[in-house]
Amino acid sequence: MDRAVIFSIAFCILVVLVVPSVLVRGCDFGVEPREEAAGPTLKVFVVATGKLVEMPLEEYVRGVVAAEMPASFGTEALKAQAVAARTFAVKRMKQFGGAGCAAHPGADVCTDHVHCQAWISDGELRKRLSYLEYYTYARKIAGAVEATAGKIVTYQGKPIEAYYHAASGGSTDNSEDVWSTAIPYLRAVATEFEAREPRFEQRLELTVDELEKKLGVKLRQKKVTTYKVAGKDVQVVAEERMDRPIEVLSASRAGRVKDIRVGDRVFSGYSLREILGLRSTKLTYQVVGDKVYFTTTGYGHGVGMSQYGAQAMAQAGKSYVDILKHYYRGTEVIASTGLAAR
Repeated sequence: MDRAVIFSIAFCILVVLVVPSVLVRGCDFGVEPREEAAGPTLKVFVVATGKLVEMPLEEYVRGVVAAEMPASFGTEALKAQAVAARTFAVKRMKQFGGAGCAAHPGADVCTDHVHCQAWISDGELRKRLSYLEYYTYARKIAGAVEATAGKIVTYQGKPIEAYYHAASGGSTDNSEDVWSTAIPYLRAVATEFEAREPRFEQRLELTVDELEKKLGVKLRQKKVTTYKVAGKDVQVVAEERMDRPIEVLSASRAGRVKDIRVGDRVFSGYSLREILGLRSTKLTYQVVGDKVYFTTTGYGHGVGMSQYGAQAMAQAGKSYVDILKHYYRGTEVIASTGLAAR
């Protein structure tokens, strides 16, 4: 083989395989350790390992952004997610007067997304992506976190409950319409940006028997019919489906179910969503023959920042501050250094 051809092949291998691999192994999300050491640290219960780990706040935020939002999203959306994730953590950090993680004593937060926020380590992110993807996305995430370092969302000078969800399905909801407490900055918003979200429609099909077993309910009722047989009254008892086996009792203005009766029991929309594995409580239903169909719109609880709505705003040229102040009404974005440690 010609020496020039061999040299060209070797050079291509070096550029395409070796150099990116070296860069990836050395990038570590693209943030210098000395910057992390200067900031606060928090205690994180890592569910995957069952261990309590102390780590710099900014390192934790990078792991949350990597786990909670697609890195393909716009930079301003990623920045908004970083600030929301940081605020969520600071609100719970004991050194700032927070109560910590109720599910794991000794921890400020945990990595269970149902209870706190999802989080993945740098090593886990490497496993999920090819090394070229890792290099691109890790740097992008790190850049969003670094650009907002120390920034949190506050209401009347205090860190907020920075709740967020995947997609509102057209409108977010007031906190009291989903949970029991009215929080002044968690107000319903419905604008052109939410209208650009993916609808995330999901259709769940169950038989009546399956629904009864999952919920522990009866959608049938006994019906007694009396017949005259040879001059005598004969009663025949049969089970028939209720005329209205399912009934929405209350719903939010955005259309999320608050209370619903299924058969002989009443459920909150939240508990029905959890039991049936629905994406959202913004739902409709149909009973056809022996089948029950639930159709949901949106993804998540619908309170606070919509992540796909944030992406729509970023695509429309809005800044991360615009995004945060849109979803968290009457708030300010400040440096967390203004908070007094306790």
